Amino acid sequence: MIRRKEECNTDLREAMRGGPGTVKVTGLVSKEELLNHGRLFAEMILEPGCGVGYHEHQDETEIFYLIEGTVVYNDDGREIEMYAGDVMICEDGHGHAVTNRSDVTARLMALIITA
Repeated sequence: MIRRKEECNTDLREAMRGGPGTVKVTGLVSKEELLNHGRLFAEMILEPGCGVGYHEHQDETEIFYLIEGTVVYNDDGREIEMYAGDVMICEDGHGHAVTNRSDVTARLMALIITA
């Protein structure tokens, strides 16, 4: 199977999880294509000042891979600056947030795996 970028669904999510600004989320596969072991595999674009607010995961793990830019990752209350090529993992029962506090666009991949 092949899916062209223009065939993927893109949403603009304002105040995503209570975060600042708008996050552009392009879903790349469906839950069924993740064999019901995940609920998200997407590209996320965070313009300067935008981000995903702090939230916790239950019965799932979320993984971010930062492709471009710099973000501040809140890992259970601890803020860490992350750079292109870095991986952020929020395991079951933990919380996180991600914010672009730089002056350039950040692009990352997000994968949520369910238990």
